[in-house]
Amino acid sequence: MVNLLHKLKRKVQKKYISLARTVQFQNNQKTIYESECISICKKLIIKENSTLMSTPISNKKYIRNDENDIFVILDSNHVQVINHIYSYNVLLSDKSWDFLTSYFNNEVERRRIEFEKEITSNIQHSLKNILTKL
Repeated sequence: MVNLLHKLKRKVQKKYISLARTVQFQNNQKTIYESECISICKKLIIKENSTLMSTPISNKKYIRNDENDIFVILDSNHVQVINHIYSYNVLLSDKSWDFLTSYFNNEVERRRIEFEKEITSNIQHSLKNILTKL
């Protein structure tokens, strides 16, 4: 009897897990606009002539590309793509939002490291040289 009850519980549990995974898969599918928006943002982020800004207080992120006259505002799962002619607002899923912000942050970090290397490469004197000059 106990064995039969155990098997019944496991069957119900497996059906529940299967149903939960199906619902989760359907919720994670990207829309056409979401995929296109992510592609646009990725291309703009990679371009060296794009200006990337991030605000620590409001946690907004900005991409500006003067060559293409495109501005992008990333703000809490919303992406606003702006040109002088059009403006699109796209709502991203949590997974897509996390991917895009991570992509943005990694590029900003790469540029920061490059900038830091440029600054430190201009050092001409060591502390010993400064001490001997004093």
